[in-house]
Amino acid sequence: MSKYLNVPDGNYKVHVKTGGTIFLDTGFETGTVEISGNLLVKGDQTTVNTAQMDIEDNIITLNSGETGAGITLTSAGIKIERGTLPDTFFKYDENVNGFIAIDSASALMPLATNKIDSRSQPLVLDAGSNTVSVSPTVDYEQKVFTYVAGTLTGYDAANADIVPNAKAVVDYVAYNFANVFLSQIGDADSSIEIDDFENTGIPSVIKFKIDGNTVSQLYADRWEFDDLRFTGSVIDTLSSNEDLVLKSSGTGNIRIDDTLHLNRVPSDDDTSLEPSLPADGTRIYVANEHTGKSGIFFANDQNSRDELVSKNRALLFGMLF
Repeated sequence: MSKYLNVPDGNYKVHVKTGGTIFLDTGFETGTVEISGNLLVKGDQTTVNTAQMDIEDNIITLNSGETGAGITLTSAGIKIERGTLPDTFFKYDENVNGFIAIDSASALMPLATNKIDSRSQPLVLDAGSNTVSVSPTVDYEQKVFTYVAGTLTGYDAANADIVPNAKAVVDYVAYNFANVFLSQIGDADSSIEIDDFENTGIPSVIKFKIDGNTVSQLYADRWEFDDLRFTGSVIDTLSSNEDLVLKSSGTGNIRIDDTLHLNRVPSDDDTSLEPSLPADGTRIYVANEHTGKSGIFFANDQNSRDELVSKNRALLFGMLF
């Protein structure tokens, strides 16, 4: 039958010899000991041998009573025994200023989860002198880009936020070089730009820019460098009334290894048969034949303008004068 002990006007104390043991015996692995008030345990160690523990408190305090700046003993956490394998710990470690999963042999332990939320703070994956890897995931790159029979064939916009691995990057670069045309390559304000007729509606052109200035343009039928234009076998200037200068350095000469042909009217923009007198040197041009019968004239910086004399006329003039 049940028995009750009632002490209405004071405390109740059970005292045994120092180092002795008090048993609350409800039978072997049966029965219940209930405490209706708080339980205060003073001592160096509390051991609970039970198959199941239910704790109502939503916050469990470890390292209680700490008065230092941080954990005086460096770390605090939970220890899990693993039998013949090294015990594992999940604890806060002051050396890493964060939580760490580690075993008693100081080996880091893996953590399985499907999301890490940094609460809009920078998320740092610090691998030190090592790497961040997706191993042992099989064919991870095929989860980033579109592959057919192991060959990258394109990019799915639905995968815009997936982080690629090294093989995905290598495959994508190779794919782009093989299949995607770039309209521009460059560094800062120096570049090579391609404008194609199918996109712009104007003649296709490749522009070469240096420091933001267009220095050359390549069209289907010509190539322009600054004020020069190369069209087939023709070299001309883009700026009207500008001289086209052929110049050699030092004692070098301008050589023409073929017949020199002078047109009667040098260009479409110059309809005059007679050029003006030069400020320096001599100008040679073609005009209607005169007494010299050569049709080749000169104008020099000495204010002289005349016709070169043909061989026959030179002999005739020699006999007459």
